[in-house]
Amino acid sequence: MPMVSPVFRPERERKLDFRDKKIDTADLKDGKGYVSLRSLCAAFGLDQRSQRRRLLRQQGYFEPYTATILVTTAGGPQPALCLMASAVPLFLTGVELSRLKDPEARELLTTFLDEAHVVLAEHFGISERGEIRFLRESVARMVAEQETFEENLSKKVEAELAEIRQTHNDKVQQIRQAFGDLRQQVSRIESVSGPQARLMPEQMGHIRETVAVLGTLMQEQGVPKPYPGIYMDITRMTGVSRSADIRQEDFPGVIEFLEKQIEALTREKGTDEPSAKK
Repeated sequence: MPMVSPVFRPERERKLDFRDKKIDTADLKDGKGYVSLRSLCAAFGLDQRSQRRRLLRQQGYFEPYTATILVTTAGGPQPALCLMASAVPLFLTGVELSRLKDPEARELLTTFLDEAHVVLAEHFGISERGEIRFLRESVARMVAEQETFEENLSKKVEAELAEIRQTHNDKVQQIRQAFGDLRQQVSRIESVSGPQARLMPEQMGHIRETVAVLGTLMQEQGVPKPYPGIYMDITRMTGVSRSADIRQEDFPGVIEFLEKQIEALTREKGTDEPSAKK
């Protein structure tokens, strides 16, 4: 059974205003929100083709957070590579600033990276250590530049540190304002997604047993490695990105779909091999 990337139809599409540009977003049936990679690159002045290649190279990590979604365009619905909204900040930290020709885009992303490393330091409890290193570097720079004014070194260091901190805080505030609308939309997506009626462990076990029976029959028919294709068919028909997100209301249809294939293969073999127990 061939492996193909599923294309999802969104439950809802929206456009977010960012720096006088529009960022295309889409919500899937499982409640997760995604951002069009093309529109994200346009908003930040990034080359869409190179960022797409980078995202595909890093699929070892980003694969669970990407999806191909039919996004409405002037020429009609078109499949677009999209990134889960919550993964956008981490994706942006991988942009190579030296490749950006737009000074405004480079300054915006530089400020974002400054905020990202501060937030991570605070999260892991190492911000105090970072502040000590920052002070040492600033003092060393001032000593080298102001060797003839050692008696005033301490005052000058404190004055420069205060100015640097103020400039840093101003830049952080700018990036927070720029990301404000996008963060509000992500929070809104999470707030309305609500709890879903997921499958019970017994139901998941039933699906696995049925898939195992079907996979064995397909291997006997000469199909190599049939299991990924079977699970892709299940997630595509239920409109979710992984089997763990299948809802209870879709459970009977999934079992019926699998058992019909088992019955067809069993008839081809000319045996009375039973399907998975209900």
